Amino acid sequence: MSGPSDDMEMEKMAEDELSKLQRQFRVMEVDRATVMSSVRPTLRVQRNLIGTLSSQLDNIMTQLRLTKSAANMVHNARTREKLIVLLKDHERYSSEVREHRSNITELDFLLKQVQKEIKQLRSKGTGMEGTTDALNNQTIISQLENRLNTAMTKFNSVNSENYNMRLQIDRLLRDRQFFNNVWKGQVRRLMEGKSQILDLVEQAISTYDQREEWCSKLDALKEKAAVDYRKHCLEVRELQRQLDHSLKLEEFLRTKGTVRLTAADAKAEAKKLEQQEMEMRTYNNYVNILDTLKEYMGEEDVEKLMQEFTRREEENYALFNYINEVNSELKNLSDNVKKLKASIADEHAKHQAKLCKQQDSIEALRTTLEEKKLCKEQLEATCAKTKIVLDGLLGQIQKIALSSQCDSLPVLKLLGQSMEVNATNARLYIKSLEKKIVETVEVIRMEDKLSEAKERTPPTSRRRRRPPHSPSPRNQ
Repeated sequence: MSGPSDDMEMEKMAEDELSKLQRQFRVMEVDRATVMSSVRPTLRVQRNLIGTLSSQLDNIMTQLRLTKSAANMVHNARTREKLIVLLKDHERYSSEVREHRSNITELDFLLKQVQKEIKQLRSKGTGMEGTTDALNNQTIISQLENRLNTAMTKFNSVNSENYNMRLQIDRLLRDRQFFNNVWKGQVRRLMEGKSQILDLVEQAISTYDQREEWCSKLDALKEKAAVDYRKHCLEVRELQRQLDHSLKLEEFLRTKGTVRLTAADAKAEAKKLEQQEMEMRTYNNYVNILDTLKEYMGEEDVEKLMQEFTRREEENYALFNYINEVNSELKNLSDNVKKLKASIADEHAKHQAKLCKQQDSIEALRTTLEEKKLCKEQLEATCAKTKIVLDGLLGQIQKIALSSQCDSLPVLKLLGQSMEVNATNARLYIKSLEKKIVETVEVIRMEDKLSEAKERTPPTSRRRRRPPHSPSPRNQ
């Protein structure tokens, strides 16, 4: 009677333990959900940071490609040559300025000396008496004034040149300051880009090291789990062998020590024994598992074993989640690196295609330039021939105008212009020639008419005589 009650108590204890473990599992699930909800913002921030860093890396790579492009290299070379020329001009102009300043100081010194001599001579002239001394003083004063005038003109010319040189020096200094500012900005941007690239490289190296470390830890955990599983399988097999041996021995002893019963009683008894054996097997299995756990953990207290199991389960779950997150991040980073490499290859191909297109356009422009040059030479030759023909025509027009004595020639003489025919006054000559031709034609026509009229008039003997008493037209 004691066996079934103990079995019931053990089942009840196992159910209580199972319900307790389920409650703890639910609590652990809630804790895990809270931890994951608290970790998500940090992961989101890290992902945003990785995205910003990748975009900054793209910008830096594009800026580096742009700085290393052929156009920028040519522009930098031209700027360097221009700066060298400007520095040489600055040195030359600064030397000239120093020379002019030394000349100015010398002229100022000479001017002060002349002014002192003039003052001395004036003071002496006021104190002296006599006409000869006055005349000598006047000549000396005029000579000194002439000398002062020449010195002042030289001084003014030097001042004007100095002013121009100052303006040019100020312009060169402004250009130099602008170049220095641009150069400092470019150097600062280059250093910032280098620092960002170094930070990204360090972050990538640290991430790779962490990945290697976690991968090695994961491999070690897998190996440990495999060893534990093999050990557990061996122990389970040994326990199963011992249990089978004890069951066979018990059955043998029971069959030897009991009397023979009827078939129904034997069947019921066999069924009961089978159920008891099954319960005992389950109980022994649980006890063996608990003993192996106690022996493996080195702890006899069940509560402490449960706490240790819960703690290790949480740690393993946290490690598993962290490893999954790290693997996902590494996969994302590898995908980003592949995308970056693909974009770099595409940009390189685009750059090569652009260079080829630029070369083709340059060749086309060169051929167009050669054609334009040939066309220009042909047009210049045609223009020269046309100019020669025009000069000949203008010379013929001038000869005709001079031989026909046009009316516009006196007007041109009064205006003070040249008598030669050019493109500006050719129309005037042509109009005067047309007018002269029209007048000549009119004169010829009038002469023809007069000759015809003379031919038609009768001779003088056939004319009718006037009567004597008729007064003359004058008297009337």
